This record gives sequence, C-alpha cells and structure tokens, in this order.
Amino acid sequence: MIQLVIPRPIAWVLSDNGNSTYNLAPFSFFNAITSNPPILMLSVSWKDEVTRKDTWVNISERKNFVVHIPSVDQVHNVSASSTVLPHGVSEIDAFHISLDHVEGWVLPRVKGTKVAFLCEKYAIHEIGEDPQGLILGKINHILIDDDAVSQDKGRLIVDPGKIDPLARLGGNHYARLGEILTVPRPDKPKEV
Repeated sequence: MIQLVIPRPIAWVLSDNGNSTYNLAPFSFFNAITSNPPILMLSVSWKDEVTRKDTWVNISERKNFVVHIPSVDQVHNVSASSTVLPHGVSEIDAFHISLDHVEGWVLPRVKGTKVAFLCEKYAIHEIGEDPQGLILGKINHILIDDDAVSQDKGRLIVDPGKIDPLARLGGNHYARLGEILTVPRPDKPKEV
C-alpha cells in the first residue's frame, strides 16, 4: 500500500521535547482535511511495542507543533531526521539543523523551509489493529516564502515550482514535482 499511494506529501514536524530541545521527524501519512477551521492530519506509529513516538507524546502533552513542507534540497536532512533517537534527544542538535524564530510563534521553524504551519492539537485518536495516533492539528498561522507567492486580483497565488516540495514514495525513494498540468475546471452543464 505504501508503495502504491504515491506521491505522498511530507509533514516535517517540529515539536517541543519539554527539556528545552525540539524533536523533528518526517511523516508521509499526512494531509489537509478541513478548511474551516483549517485542520491537517498526520498518522504517527509507535516507536516500539511499548513506547509512543516522541512526536505523538510531545503533541499530546504540549499541544503546539510546526508542520513544514520540506523542499527537495532538504531531502538529506529529512531522511536523517527519521532516525529513531532516545526520547528527549534532539534531531536538531544531532544533525546540525538550524532553526529560525518567528515573531508571535510559540515554536521556531526549520531555517530555509518555504512553508510552515504553526498548529495546535485539535484531537488525537488511536486507530487500527496496531494503533496509530491520528493527530489532528488546527492551523493557527502559516508562513510562506515571499518568493513563492504573488497576488492576482487580491487573491494569493502560490507557485508550487518555487516551493519545490519533496514527495515520499516507497522504500528509500523520494520524488520532486515534474511537469505541472493546468486544467481549468469545467463549466456547469446548461441542462443541470
């Protein structure tokens, strides 16, 4: 299934370890699910048979987290941050990943990311036979790189090519955007 539901977006999630350090981990069971309120979801597995992954624990206990949309040039840091480390050990420190503090945000973001969502826990549900944590996060703030956006008649237009989002495939495989197809929505048929 994982190798067939492709490409998948990647949520590169920063959460607070509660010891003045941050956890950073990628999740490709991730998507947007509602617009009002704006809510996204990610599915987080267990670290082992008895221990939840740090992202799950941190969001459950401290509520706030940042979801980044990583760019292709961040693939090596995204992959490195998937390493299972002991609880409380920071991927930020272990892999020398830089952070930027954002005015008005309770958490920093990964430096150089072109899209970041500051979220707070909306709900967590355990689902499945080997329970996954289905984490729902309400988006409170969005940060988008200025170079990736423009205005058209007062409407914000995002250029996906300038975001250059990294996508997840199966195994050790990742992908980038190829040709972008623009297909206008059809008009409503006159007989309806």
